[in-house]
Amino acid sequence: MSTAARYFALFAALWIVAMTWRIYPQFRDSLRVEGRVVSLDDYVEDACGERVGPLATSCRATVGERGRALVIAEQAKSLLLVEAPLILYVVIYLPYRLARRAFGVSRPPGPSSPSAGAPPRR
Repeated sequence: MSTAARYFALFAALWIVAMTWRIYPQFRDSLRVEGRVVSLDDYVEDACGERVGPLATSCRATVGERGRALVIAEQAKSLLLVEAPLILYVVIYLPYRLARRAFGVSRPPGPSSPSAGAPPRR
């Protein structure tokens, strides 16, 4: 594993921990409405708070269903944000490594190589 890959793996691990720490408390039943984060219960209450009787029941059912769909969408976005470095690693670095192996590209001789300090043969 190259040094850049190690640093990227460390960055990805720190990113996942930090974003999980930031997002997890509001992950369960929160959704974003007009730029602010509200719970599902508050969303339903704001939409149907002043209705009474059968109209309130149908409103709560309809808005609750739409709110659950919004919560699921918000959770999907949050997971994508948390896993973004791993997705980048899979999309960029792994194909690069596989191509290097498949085409047999080797590293140029470095200082640790026995032929690095030897003069060229004639």
